[in-house]
Order: sequence, then structure tokens, then C-alpha cells
Amino acid sequence: MLGILTGISYVSGLDYYRSINEQVTSTRETGFLMPPNPPMVLVSMDCDVYAHHLTDGTFADVGDYLLEGVARLVDAGCDWMVIASNTAHLCVPMIEDRFPDLPVLHIADCCAHQLRARGHSTTGLIGTKPTMESDYLKDRFDRHGIEVIVPEPAATRDEIFRIIHEELSFERFEPGSRAFVVSAIEELAARSGAACVSGCTEIELLVRQEHVPNIDWLPSAELHINAIVDVLLGRTELHDLLP
Repeated sequence: MLGILTGISYVSGLDYYRSINEQVTSTRETGFLMPPNPPMVLVSMDCDVYAHHLTDGTFADVGDYLLEGVARLVDAGCDWMVIASNTAHLCVPMIEDRFPDLPVLHIADCCAHQLRARGHSTTGLIGTKPTMESDYLKDRFDRHGIEVIVPEPAATRDEIFRIIHEELSFERFEPGSRAFVVSAIEELAARSGAACVSGCTEIELLVRQEHVPNIDWLPSAELHINAIVDVLLGRTELHDLLP
């Protein structure tokens, strides 16, 4: 049974739950009254507690808090899990240490496979300030042979983070914010060979391929969800996506 850790923010969790169910049920015959949906358990964390630890830079506290949710997934009988957030993947090493029998389908693994399939060895990465400035996602990409670059000006990273937690986390999509993020993506794509990963599940709700038509734009949550569906339907094995 699939476990989903969400609430960080709830917006992306809604997208995961809706899209996984829609994609899986679209492939199934009607049962008694409707196509059966896949069994899963969602645990929703308190985004404010999470964000407090995150902005303080106390990643150990972030991990400890998120592990409380992972323990609830394990207690519910989940066989494998996903995290509906890029930034929260910083706790994956702690999950692997604390729950070694619980496979995690990592969002960076899904993106890296797509990058390699499209012939890229370098990619830009747009996300929260911790995601852009720390190594928990970059190191995972590196294990697939993918080099990651991020916006160089600290002010750009700060503004992207502000847009995420003040606007996108509340489903506010401002045209000016879109223009700012698109400009940052275009600058990264010029340095990376025209590829950029949306390293925040909310950013891809703001910026879509149509907004960056000349860039190989990889929406991480969408790719993650598609891989989850493939595993649920037996189209691929989870371990085949690992580095």
C-alpha cells in the first residue's frame, strides 16, 4: 500500500491525490459501480511547524518532525511511500536509516531519469531556498550523473522562496511573480543547455511549458506522480528508478 506524506504544503498533496486516482482509475474496468481506486494512506503534517524549522535552518528538527508522519504511515501498513514536496526530501536519509524496509520513491530519481532520457547531463533547478542552496536534491541528481545549477544572485533565490511560501502555498498565482520566475528559469536554461527542473511542487502550478516554450521544462511533481502511477500499475519497478 502506498503512503503519501503531505501537508507541506497541502496544495501539492491535493494534486498528488487527485492525479494518482484519476490516472489509475482511467485504466481500470468498472467494478461494482465504478473503477476501483488504489489503496493509499495520506498523512498531513503541520506546514507551519515544518516551515518554522526549515527557515531556522535546523534540518535535523525538520527531519525529526517529518519522521513522526512517516511512522504513522508505517503503522498504517504502508509498503512504500512518497513525499509530496521537493524540499521535504531532505529527510530521506533519515527515513532510510530509521525505516530501512520502507522504500521511498524519490522525486529527484524520477526527474533524473527523464533528463537522461532527453539527453541532458546538466540542469537548472528552481525551488525553495533550502533546495537551491543545500545539497539533498543536488547530491541525488549527481548519483545519476546530472550536474545541477541554481540562480546565482542570493536576492533571486530569496524572492523565489518568498513567492513560494507567501503566494503559491495559498494558491495565489500572480502574473508579476510568474514573470520573475520565468526570467530566472530562462537565465538558468542559458547556462544549463536549455533544461530546468521545477524543484518545488508549487512552482509548476505557476509556470507551465507554455510559459517557457524554448526550454526543456521538467515539472517534478508531475513526473513524480507519473512514476508513482507506473509503479502502482506494474508498468515499472520502483528499484529500476533508483540511482
